[in-house]
Amino acid sequence: MEEVTLNANTVFEQPWWLDVVAKGEWAVATIEENDKVIARWPYVLKKNLFFSQIKMPKLTQTLGIWIKPNKGKANEDLSFQKDIIEKLLAKIPSTSSFLITLDSGFKYFLPLSWKGFTIKPMITYKITDLTNLDDIYSNFNKTAKKNINSSKNKVTIKEETDIQVLVDMLDKTFKLQKRKSPIDPKLISEIDKACKKHNAGKFLTAIDNQGNIHACSYFIYDQNTFYYLLSASNPEYRTSGAQSLILWEAIKFAAGVSKEFDFEGSMIEGIEKFFRQFGARPVVYYQISKSNLVFEILELIKPRIKKMIGYK
Repeated sequence: MEEVTLNANTVFEQPWWLDVVAKGEWAVATIEENDKVIARWPYVLKKNLFFSQIKMPKLTQTLGIWIKPNKGKANEDLSFQKDIIEKLLAKIPSTSSFLITLDSGFKYFLPLSWKGFTIKPMITYKITDLTNLDDIYSNFNKTAKKNINSSKNKVTIKEETDIQVLVDMLDKTFKLQKRKSPIDPKLISEIDKACKKHNAGKFLTAIDNQGNIHACSYFIYDQNTFYYLLSASNPEYRTSGAQSLILWEAIKFAAGVSKEFDFEGSMIEGIEKFFRQFGARPVVYYQISKSNLVFEILELIKPRIKKMIGYK
């Protein structure tokens, strides 16, 4: 498919990203007017012998509906959006289940609710203005500043080129939880290659004078948003504050390439608390879903089956 660099809300909707995380499985519904695309909605379709699913690919925060801005009156604009959303839905295949997380810029979800979709609010945390780094740092709380200042005496932040460092660190992180890393190392490597090709990735590590890596983080970005995609810490050095220092260095870099910093959010209390330390604000976005009765029953019993077989 021909690469598209416009008509998208985020980097996650770009063809090159989808070719990595959902190669051969993604498509895009489009609406054209006068031979120009005025709306598009990328989606990922997975099929097996029994079910077909539209779902989110791994490491992809959102797959939004992009609609060309309409400068008409509010009522006319909403009518225009409603019409476009219905036309896009008509172009998307009918499946056993449907789950897509929409970009935070998309607010008019009522037409989707009227079509029978369940609407679930999600939370991400963002620093929405990167123009003044002094103001950003002043909004960090005492814990974040303490960790940053403390870790400066222990580690140096460097740009890493060996993606295996991240793979190994993730394995250590999940091993501490007695789990296997849910992310395929091959996928991580392919994301890194694609991000390097498109100048859309940043990989930072925190390393001490003895060569020990305390923490590492991988970020992706476009001209609008800088995303905190993956992170891992060495359990032996978790109290060094290195992850906080990495984030501060990433925010400073982000200020030169993007407009906002997205921590990618979490509904987990401990992670949410960590993000708040950096003065990030909660931003609501929406997950929409729909499934048939058989699929709903299977999804309901799946956790019990996993528990019975000891799956982690």
